[in-house]
Amino acid sequence: FVSYNLKDQYETSPLHVDVNIVHNDLLDIEAFRNWNPEYKKAEFILEDGKYVCGWAIEKMSKSMFNVVNPDDIIEKYGADTLRLYEMFLGPLEQSKPWDTNGIDGVHRFLRRLWNLFFDGEKWRVSDEEPSKDELRALHKLIKKVTTDIEQFSFNTSVSAFMICVNELSQLRCNKKAILSDLLVCLAPFAPHIAEELWHRLGNEGTIFDTAFPKFREDYLQEETFSYSISFNGRTRFTLDFPADAGREAIEKAVLEHVKSERWLEGKTPKKIIIVPKKIVNIVI
Repeated sequence: FVSYNLKDQYETSPLHVDVNIVHNDLLDIEAFRNWNPEYKKAEFILEDGKYVCGWAIEKMSKSMFNVVNPDDIIEKYGADTLRLYEMFLGPLEQSKPWDTNGIDGVHRFLRRLWNLFFDGEKWRVSDEEPSKDELRALHKLIKKVTTDIEQFSFNTSVSAFMICVNELSQLRCNKKAILSDLLVCLAPFAPHIAEELWHRLGNEGTIFDTAFPKFREDYLQEETFSYSISFNGRTRFTLDFPADAGREAIEKAVLEHVKSERWLEGKTPKKIIIVPKKIVNIVI
């Protein structure tokens, strides 16, 4: 048997193999030998010590050996991971290959979510007021998920959850007000972990009796924007400016900045091009 990326060097014929003994496109060789007595003494041509399998998009069928028992996935990763992963694979109306490469990533996402509530074994949620950045991250999620649920775009919702949890992790967010609404948004997608954490927050009754949060546009307004500062079209550094900063104020601040002296070399700019909220390009 020849590993997938070496098959062009040999005369080969494709063989369907049980997908349950393939993980992240790598064949479990020992399991393959035990799968069928005919292959007990099979020999393999490997690449970097591994046997890589190809794949094809087909309906699940016993004859194709591509039936996946959801109980096995649930036992290893949990029901919420399976639910999220199936939604994450792509739009509901499209056929999608069953590929376990991403399921570990979905499982890690749920672990990161759990770590917003716990520091190891220690409960870390506080009653402090949320910061503006935390509210912005949450309300971007609420807006996205509200729209996606109406359009059955569950795969992009899962992506939005991952982005939000990453942002909250970077902010070291542990505010109950933020995490409560996050759980309510997540509950239709991952009900088991959402319900568990909901009760650990001290709530009584099921999370599914709670009204879905509404996003507030005022929380989505950016107070500052990061501008790329370019000289003759080449970015040299970045500067942050208030959202309401005027053109003259931006020009003055850039030209007087200590980092600009190196690139200006005492010359007077021929032109200054400002793309609002994005770029300042100084033509010398």
